[in-house]
Amino acid sequence: MADHDMSSGEARQRATWGIGIALGMVAGVATGSALDNMGLGIAIGIAVGLAAAIGIMQIGRRRRPNAPEDAPDAPSADGGGAGPDERP
Repeated sequence: MADHDMSSGEARQRATWGIGIALGMVAGVATGSALDNMGLGIAIGIAVGLAAAIGIMQIGRRRRPNAPEDAPDAPSADGGGAGPDERP
């Protein structure tokens, strides 16, 4: 039988999309009411909701502690280690 429990990443993704959709709906309805054009308000709301969801996802993303680009003494593309100005 398959495990139906939600992982923490899936829960975070669902919450992020929910927040993004809610913010988009608020912005879309407010803009549509202000402009007396609900079609334009909905279009703006979709754009705002997507941007908010993607932005929140990027903020909440965890960084790996051992990422190769973060290592201070990782060899460069030319094969050398630390440069002459850096401590070995």
